[in-house]
Amino acid sequence: MKQLPYYHVDVFSKEPFAGNGLTVFTGTEGFSKSTMLQLTQEMRQFESIFLQDLTGNKVRAYIFTCEEELDFAGHPVLGAAGTLHDLYQPGEKRAEWIFELNKKSVQVITERKGPVYEAIMNQGQAEFGQVLKETESAMLLDCIGLSPEDLYPGCYPTVVSTGLPYLIIPLQKNGFTARVRVPDLEERILPFGAKFIGILEIPSLCIRSGNNKGTSEDIATGSLAGPVGAWLVKHGFHDADTLIQLSQGTNLGRASHLFVEVKDKEGRPGDVFVGGSVCKVSQNLLSNELTEHLLRNRSL
Repeated sequence: MKQLPYYHVDVFSKEPFAGNGLTVFTGTEGFSKSTMLQLTQEMRQFESIFLQDLTGNKVRAYIFTCEEELDFAGHPVLGAAGTLHDLYQPGEKRAEWIFELNKKSVQVITERKGPVYEAIMNQGQAEFGQVLKETESAMLLDCIGLSPEDLYPGCYPTVVSTGLPYLIIPLQKNGFTARVRVPDLEERILPFGAKFIGILEIPSLCIRSGNNKGTSEDIATGSLAGPVGAWLVKHGFHDADTLIQLSQGTNLGRASHLFVEVKDKEGRPGDVFVGGSVCKVSQNLLSNELTEHLLRNRSL
């Protein structure tokens, strides 16, 4: 009978019980996507990652929230990279990994620093999409309980992606008061080319994101941090080739620290690197009874 190991890590924190929790499943060859979704819902982390076909430093990965599969996400990839380093190269100070996702491959470098792993991923070059007009911006802000006066002067919501397209909302204030107030936010932002919204309070460099229903807020969002960093560099708030520290999750009691560096490419934002700490919390095996249940239902 196949026993399934899984690992709990906290990402974007040097200490346990902070940052964004993650469940990493290894050896999941043959799993159906319905099983991956079911296991993610059972673990009740914001996301889980399922690793398959590890060959050398290359691994196939699938990422799920409790609601759906994602083509890309930041903290699952970083957390999985730290887990792989701990499992397969514990004696090495530095390791490199390639994660094959649904639509792209991502390179991650991990470095062991005592019980903590520092992980940095290359998210590639950011893609800039639609910039909302004044009327469109007013509509969007009303959907989250804000007003046009909350926007940073001269800035408008913009779609930016390094794997997941976020509609970044640049604010000068009230970043923590925003709340989704409509049941159809996803349908409203889809025509702009966005999957999620991402709130950026420019003076504090605090970011926020969550599901489109407003029922769940993310603690730390690596897939948002990259686009935010690229946006900040493009609009002159930060220089390329310098480290930008973003914060997230303080309002949820889970302080998270996300680091972004945007390389210069002939005067324009180039490759985007996002990094943070990975802290081990626990490891375990799924029970034999659950494994038998999954086998009986042909989910493995």
